[in-house]
Amino acid sequence: MNLNQAREYLLTLLPQAGEILKKYFVSGEFTFQSKGGFDFLTQADEEVDLFLREGIKKQFPGTQLLTEETAPKDHQTLKEIKNLWVIDPLDGTINFSRGNPHFAISVGLVDKGISKFGVVLVPLENKLYWAEQDQENVFLNGEPIKVSTTENLEKAVMACDWTWDLEKRLKVVTWLNKSCSKVLQIKQMGSAVADLADLAAGKLDIYLHSGLKPWDVAACTLFIEKAGGRITTPSGEKWNVFNPEMLASNGFLHTKILDLIS
Repeated sequence: MNLNQAREYLLTLLPQAGEILKKYFVSGEFTFQSKGGFDFLTQADEEVDLFLREGIKKQFPGTQLLTEETAPKDHQTLKEIKNLWVIDPLDGTINFSRGNPHFAISVGLVDKGISKFGVVLVPLENKLYWAEQDQENVFLNGEPIKVSTTENLEKAVMACDWTWDLEKRLKVVTWLNKSCSKVLQIKQMGSAVADLADLAAGKLDIYLHSGLKPWDVAACTLFIEKAGGRITTPSGEKWNVFNPEMLASNGFLHTKILDLIS
């Protein structure tokens, strides 16, 4: 896989997908479909998913795809695949459906659970991020970005989010119970993709989640690493995109938050 060619193509493809989301967001006219439990998808999720799948298959025939809307029940079976395109057509569906512009599109290229390339678009915020394994920096609208330099927990802004698995939500409650009195602020903004991209750009210092999917993280985790941050499991173990539990930070605060929650 030529990563430069992939970048050039995806930096053109995602803005086109973003226009589809903008159209539905502005009109407010789209259908809903239950995915079971509290989870649902909209007509916009499905249309962008199809658009991205068709575009990537046409440009890179023979490569495999894992998308949120077409994923097999056991996507762990794809863990050892090289050159796996991992796609989230709309991360933050609830935000989107309620008129909140904090949502994103994510496409990552993964090699046996390790991100090689990623592009993220936050269309209503006009933010286009990308990073490559063989490039030194991560870029936002063409400019390199870095994580924050916050070193003190009492000045840290932490974000978390809630999985659809209600039992796993209790883990987040436990982590927050141990850390809420030690940090400056805790946010829950409804889009793991957009939040992790914000961490890479220095807008957040810490991020916690107990039930992520590969499509939530395939692109953004590369951003965080290239921007100088750190990612492990919440117990401090090695992490890859198929691991649902994550602690991400600017690096300066990583050991400190681990000491609180693990």
